[in-house]
Amino acid sequence: MADNNVVGGVNENSVRFIHHLIRNSRRRRLMMQLTVHYLFARRRRLLSVCLISFLMLLSQRRVITQLPRRRSCRRLLRNTGWWENVWNNYSEARFKKTFRISRATFRYILDRIEPILARQTLTEDPFSPDERLVIYLYRLGRGDYFYTIAEMVGRGVSTVSSIVEEVSQVLVNHLWNDCVSIHFPDSTEAFKEKILDMEELWQFPCCWAAIDGCHIPIKCPPGGLESCKEFHNFKNFYSIILMAMVDSKNRFVWGSCGFPGNSHDAIIFKSTNLWDALQNGLLPNIAKVVGEVSISSLIVGDSAFPLQLWLMKPYTNATLSPKQSYFNYRLSRARMVTESAYGQLKGRWRVPFWKNEGNKEHVRTVTLACMVLLNICIERGDSTARKLDLSVDPSTQEKRDREEIRKLLQMTDCRSSKDTSAEAVKVRDALCEKLWVEKETGKV
Repeated sequence: MADNNVVGGVNENSVRFIHHLIRNSRRRRLMMQLTVHYLFARRRRLLSVCLISFLMLLSQRRVITQLPRRRSCRRLLRNTGWWENVWNNYSEARFKKTFRISRATFRYILDRIEPILARQTLTEDPFSPDERLVIYLYRLGRGDYFYTIAEMVGRGVSTVSSIVEEVSQVLVNHLWNDCVSIHFPDSTEAFKEKILDMEELWQFPCCWAAIDGCHIPIKCPPGGLESCKEFHNFKNFYSIILMAMVDSKNRFVWGSCGFPGNSHDAIIFKSTNLWDALQNGLLPNIAKVVGEVSISSLIVGDSAFPLQLWLMKPYTNATLSPKQSYFNYRLSRARMVTESAYGQLKGRWRVPFWKNEGNKEHVRTVTLACMVLLNICIERGDSTARKLDLSVDPSTQEKRDREEIRKLLQMTDCRSSKDTSAEAVKVRDALCEKLWVEKETGKV
């Protein structure tokens, strides 16, 4: 009986233990089910919130897309108050010192090109035409780097660079004919007036303009060794050449820019359309009889140019007679108009004087635009300060020496070309005799 009870007791305890395990297992299973249910319910709530938020953002985006879209990739805020401060607070003297022109001349130029400079864009507020022009003038007058100007106005470097390039193109394309080509005489009366002005102001007969070249510094252009040799000039820097013609009042009447710095003046001039036109009878049929020689309208140049019936140059003999020396002096004096014009060009605008950041095509356009602006200033009587004129010594306010001026202005100094025209030699000899007689007798 005892054994049966033990066995029965053991079996009863075992059954209780098994029941206990089963209850605990059910309890744990129930708790796990409740936990999983809670987690799923929480996830559904989160998904609902995300879905509602997404729908709200989507609806707002649909409303926004109906408005003008404006975006900007600028990292810095634009300094919108710079130009307002300049225009409202700068005195006339400070304005002219900063931008190299007066307010009246600035307004005159702006009125001429404002419709062309106006721009519309959907991405951001564009610069107004007056802001674009003043940034351009600041670049020309001060010669600051694009980065410096970009920091000042709160724009990107590429934006400032594009403004400078665009305004240069506008000035050349739309104002060149009205401000430069218009001074090139196109009638007999216009040529006579130019000749009288030159004789009155510079005392050289039968001359209506002077021609010379000038180096414009640039960076070494791409192209390897060949390009380096081509653009490296005798002054030991890289440049392109500006070939220009100037009248008696220091106004540019014609210009061509972009030839490599190692080119000869005669080759440059012969490669232009103007040379062909002058050779084919562009000049009017007017002449002044000196002795037995008829002298037509003349352009004066240095010894690098070829002697022509319409192009006068000095004597290049190793030994000169007193008459020839005096003739060279008088001709050189007439050619000073080119030095004066280049002195004002590089004194007023610093970009043609310093090495430029852009490529040679950009430098060419900017240089031609500077010629346009200088002619406008001359026509409007917007004179420059003495210290901006490189032909004048700022310490003494006196005219610099000829050779010093030419060296400072980086003007061309090419080897002399041979005299090949016998008729032109006769014209030069007649002029030489006339000027010598005037000197000796005092009679014109």
